[in-house]
Amino acid sequence: MRRFIIRNRRAITVVTVIFMIALFAYLIYKTKQLGYGLYKNNTYPGSAFGTSVKTTIYDNDINKRDEASKLVIEDLRGLDERISYRVEGSEMALLNKNYEIDGLNKVSPDVASWINREIEISKETDGAFSPCILPLTQLWGIEDGNEEIPEASYIEDALPLVDSSGLEVVDSSVVIHEFGMGLDLGAVGKGVAADIVKEELDKCGVSGAVVSIGGTVLVYGDKGDNRPWHIGIRDPRGGIDDVLGVLDTEGNTVISTSGDYEQYFEKDGVRYHHIFDPRTGYPANNGLISVTIITPDGFLSDAMSTACFVMGLKDGLAYAEKKGVSAIFVTEDKKVYTTKDINKSFILKAKGYKLEK
Repeated sequence: MRRFIIRNRRAITVVTVIFMIALFAYLIYKTKQLGYGLYKNNTYPGSAFGTSVKTTIYDNDINKRDEASKLVIEDLRGLDERISYRVEGSEMALLNKNYEIDGLNKVSPDVASWINREIEISKETDGAFSPCILPLTQLWGIEDGNEEIPEASYIEDALPLVDSSGLEVVDSSVVIHEFGMGLDLGAVGKGVAADIVKEELDKCGVSGAVVSIGGTVLVYGDKGDNRPWHIGIRDPRGGIDDVLGVLDTEGNTVISTSGDYEQYFEKDGVRYHHIFDPRTGYPANNGLISVTIITPDGFLSDAMSTACFVMGLKDGLAYAEKKGVSAIFVTEDKKVYTTKDINKSFILKAKGYKLEK
C-alpha cells in the first residue's frame, strides 16, 4: 500500500510538472500573440537622396539600435554621393560628363550591374523604362524647380537620346552610342539603397527594422510580437500622412511606390509629373495615379514601380504577375487593383476608393 501511494505521488508530480511546462509555453505564445513581446525600438530621422529618411530599429540592445541607425544613414548618403548625377564628382556625373562615344567607359562593377539590369527591364517593357531618361528630366525641369512644358520639337529631338537601345554594358564598362545621352539611376536608387541597408542590418545583428526612404520602404526581420508588419500605403490624393490602405507583410521585403503626386506642376488644369514615358517624351498619362510594388528585391521593386506606372493598368498588372511580384495599382477614378496574392493582406482604409476584385 505504501509503495502504491509513493508511486501515485510520483506520477502526480510528473503530470504536474508537464502541465506547468505546457502552461508556461502557452503563456509565452499568447504573450507574443498579443504583442507584449515587442522588442524595444527607437526611431531616427535623417535625410538622403533629396528626401526624408526615417529609420526605426527594433532590438532590446540600445547600443545595437543606435549603431545600426548611424550606419544606415552613412550607407544611404554614401550611395547617393556615388550615383547621383547631381553630385559633382560622382560616378554618374563623371560618366555623363566624360563618356566617349562607342568607347568602353569604365564604371564600378556594381554600377555596371545596375545599369545592365535597367537595360533588361527596358527591353522587357518595350521601352516603357529607361536608364538614360536624363535628357527628358532636364528638358522638363520638374525635379529642379524650373518646370516648363517644352516645345514639341525639343521633345522629339530628345527621344533618340532616352532610347536604351543606344546603351550597352560590356563587363564593367558602359558603351554609349548617341551623343547627348545621359544616365540617371534615380528610378532604382532608393531600391538599391534598400538592398544595401538590408545587408548592413544583417551585419549589425538587429532583430528588426523599418527604413523609409521617400517612396521606398524596407521592412527587415521581425519586431518580436509574432505578427506581420503593418505598412501604410500612401493615399495618392491625400496629405503626406494620409493612408490609402494597410499592407500586412513579412520581414525582408521592399515596398516601392511611384505616383503622380510626388513631383509635379499644373498648367491649364493639367498635371505634369516627373515620371516620363521614354516613348513619347511626356509624363505618363494612362489613368494611373499610383503604383506600389512589393518584393524582397529592392532594385526590382523600385524599377518596376516606375515601369508599371508608365505601362498602364492592364500591361503593368500583367508584367507584375509575370515577374512574380506583388502590386497595388490606383487609377484616377479611385479604383484600386492588386495582384491576386495580396487580396487578403491589403486592407483598403481611405474613403472614396473602391477595391476591385
